[in-house]
Amino acid sequence: MTMAGRPRSLGPLLAIAFATMLAAGCASPGAPEAEAGRSVEGSRSFSGVITDQRLRGRIQGFILQDDELLRESNVSVTVFNRVVLLTGEVSDAPAGRRLAAFARDQREVEQVYNELVVAPLSSVMSRSRDRMISTSAGARMLTLDDAPDSFDADRIKIVTERQRIYLLGRVTRDEADAVTESLRRIRGVREVVRMFQYID
Repeated sequence: MTMAGRPRSLGPLLAIAFATMLAAGCASPGAPEAEAGRSVEGSRSFSGVITDQRLRGRIQGFILQDDELLRESNVSVTVFNRVVLLTGEVSDAPAGRRLAAFARDQREVEQVYNELVVAPLSSVMSRSRDRMISTSAGARMLTLDDAPDSFDADRIKIVTERQRIYLLGRVTRDEADAVTESLRRIRGVREVVRMFQYID
């Protein structure tokens, strides 16, 4: 979920309540919650999904309570398999480092990728284009010709920012290659960035 600037009148109690709702109700799109006991290698357990949501809520709560990040940034927080990806625009480099440091300080976090850029906030048109790319990428994931038989699209999270596709999840190297080759052919994609955790 994108965190754009909000009015200064948002109080601390409301901010905390909003972050709690985000943690409880904002599952990452394209990554349905796994059933308890699911045994496919690399798939997320139910407890893993809850952990990701809780971590995402904490990081978004930090944004809500940081005046500079709240008012002058457009940050998207993605958490998948305890890996944190920060994308979007910030007003200056220290603001981005401050957020990344908070994310790294969370005990359950395994890795933080800080892809924030110092730039003006992206336009509505730019964000719409990114959403279209993500939709196309999700559709391609369901019809991969070269993917191994064991491939499960639910194990991969797709994030598009500024026409760059970021890929997270637990996959084999053959799966990673098949996905990357397919998605880089989508019209408008500038780059496919792999942030996978390999299981072979």
